Amino acid sequence: MIDIHAHWFPPALTKEFTRVGNLKVWPEHRPELAGRAEELAADGVRLQVVGLGHNQPYHTDSAVSVHCARFANDLYATMAADFPGRFSAFGAVPLPHPEHAVAEAVRCLDEHRFAGIGIGTTALGRSLDDPAFAELWAELDRRRAVVFVHPVGTPDTFSTGLDAFMMGPKYGGPMEATLATTRLVVSGVTRRYPNIRWIIATMGGSIGYLWRRFEEITETLHQDEWLATNPRQELKKLYYDTTLTDDPAAIKLFADSFGADRLVLGTDAPRVRAGDWADRIKAVPGLDDHQLRAVLNDTAASLGIGA
Repeated sequence: MIDIHAHWFPPALTKEFTRVGNLKVWPEHRPELAGRAEELAADGVRLQVVGLGHNQPYHTDSAVSVHCARFANDLYATMAADFPGRFSAFGAVPLPHPEHAVAEAVRCLDEHRFAGIGIGTTALGRSLDDPAFAELWAELDRRRAVVFVHPVGTPDTFSTGLDAFMMGPKYGGPMEATLATTRLVVSGVTRRYPNIRWIIATMGGSIGYLWRRFEEITETLHQDEWLATNPRQELKKLYYDTTLTDDPAAIKLFADSFGADRLVLGTDAPRVRAGDWADRIKAVPGLDDHQLRAVLNDTAASLGIGA
């Protein structure tokens, strides 16, 4: 199996991000990875791809953003070298600074040989269809790169105390994924850069069952231009990981709507054990053996992850 959505935020990372740019990284993970590597081997996960997820190195100061991106990428490159074939990474880029982001993306792909590039659903308030990012998308399109889109963290502004309900990660993140995915396809980004292999975290959020609502209201408002290019077909060209839920009905609904061949295994480890989450995916009724093999390994492998 290939797990394309996992994290590792050791103390060295959290301390450096705070020291340089006052960027809070959470949660902090144990620095050692030997135990996780053994766990993956025991569970049949041959490769796990880690990334910064919601802890992207986004800062108004480009020098801070560049430093944090390079620090994280070098840390992950060392991790991969220490456990050959067991770990890889989605490289971080210093948005919203396009020129620097291109340079770091090239370094991640050419020097570190990472599985792809990881980005947030937004970058300091800028959406992914912002014209300023065209240079980055063009370079990644030229390289046929994998781009993994992860929520950056919507706060729960209604909870008191220690944000007891954690509504941001629980509900806000998937909604970020929904909005980002919609903007990518409706704005034409995915059509202009057709060689980028986009993977959307949290199964695209609510897009599996809310997309028809977008279409229907758009039709009612006679906003024909937003549907003229058939964005539903574009949605079916993207890939989506399995971290949204372990509810079999929700997973089956998405597979029926956009295709089981669009799903790839993501676990959000170490929040959950990767093998345990994979077992939950295996229990989804209605997916045949061929489809399960695709979700758990073959589709990610076809994108060059783990090659």
